[in-house]
Amino acid sequence: MYEIVLHRIWESQNFPINALFTTRGESIHVVSAGEPNSLSGPDFHHSKIKIGDSEWSGHVELHIKASDWYLHGHHKDHAYNTVILHVVWEADTEVLRKDGTAIPTLSLSELVSQKVLNRVRKSTRQNIPKELACKGILSGVPDDMLNSWREELFWQRLEVKCSQIELWLHKFDNDWEYVMFKALLKGFGLNLNGQAFLSLDRALPFSVFRRLTPDPLALESVLFGLSGLLEEDKCDSSYFSSLKREYLFLKTKYNLIADACQHPEFFSLRPYNFPTIRLSQFAHLYHRRPNLFDQIRKADSLSSLKTLLHAQASPYWNSHFTFGREAPSGVKELSDTFKDILLLNAVFPILICYGASVGKKVHHRIKQWAEEMKAEQNKVIRIFKKEGIPSRNTLESQAIIHLYSNFCRKNKCLQCHWGSYLLYGK
Repeated sequence: MYEIVLHRIWESQNFPINALFTTRGESIHVVSAGEPNSLSGPDFHHSKIKIGDSEWSGHVELHIKASDWYLHGHHKDHAYNTVILHVVWEADTEVLRKDGTAIPTLSLSELVSQKVLNRVRKSTRQNIPKELACKGILSGVPDDMLNSWREELFWQRLEVKCSQIELWLHKFDNDWEYVMFKALLKGFGLNLNGQAFLSLDRALPFSVFRRLTPDPLALESVLFGLSGLLEEDKCDSSYFSSLKREYLFLKTKYNLIADACQHPEFFSLRPYNFPTIRLSQFAHLYHRRPNLFDQIRKADSLSSLKTLLHAQASPYWNSHFTFGREAPSGVKELSDTFKDILLLNAVFPILICYGASVGKKVHHRIKQWAEEMKAEQNKVIRIFKKEGIPSRNTLESQAIIHLYSNFCRKNKCLQCHWGSYLLYGK
């Protein structure tokens, strides 16, 4: 689900409008969905919504998850105090305004049919511009503005990730090792399996996980077992049998309940990103370094960070990607590129939050490390490269990805420093 799809659904009111209720059970009647806002602030202005017996005029804000309200810092922004309805796909938390009052929330995930969702997704893909609005004129932006806006975008992207870390720290009493565990668990799952991997935390107490770190087989067994990867009986390897036997023992010993865990996906993934490989590597990482955060916070170079993140899957996976099916032989260790992903999504945000908590500025060091890391290579990076804006390192490529996702795709040219300069010369 992408936010642009949610925007189209809300704008066209593509759901049963006569059966709407807030997450607290109050009836909702949409008098006017409002006008899309391409500038800063809430997504729809001048909306009119009747909630219960009261009719409200104001703004509507949309998010994939309700918790994105906090990730984007809206709880600190006065501009969002006039939001009268929070429209989300998944209502995973209650949301409060800056003054502490609850915002009525409408969840659409159970209201939008798959047929409508597919149609909107298809039309959205067709309508997404294949070229930048500033195509052909970006070379007119001065170098100092190019560099300053790129750096600001990089920090904006990291700030979003820091917001999630801050929420976890607040919820779990500043247990830094636990929050590092959660962030890396999600990171190992990437976009497709991040939430599925994170759901393991619901069934596997961190205290139990840490107790098992001396035994890599035990770690793998609970991660595989809770993920539903040991349910098949078609594999006759001794490794699989040992995992299953160990999991059944530990499940009973620690009263582990797998019902809350999502099963990870294999479809569309490259074999090296299969959940079997990534979970085995994750187990190996924590077997080697059970106090990982304590070591990471003391690291003084990019190379030392990457050394700390070294991990490889168990020997069985040298010749397999899935249970029971042989594959070309090769050690399955974390690549340098994958370590970069973990640094950006987990390690850097935690180091920033930790630095703030102890009064230590780490931004200069993280900027230096990001400039040492290789730039990502994808379609978005290539689009800007054709316009004379190459990405020479991770800081610049992350900035471009954030710019495209949050400004270009939403036609928010006036909020982009480059776009504003090209339009108004400032």
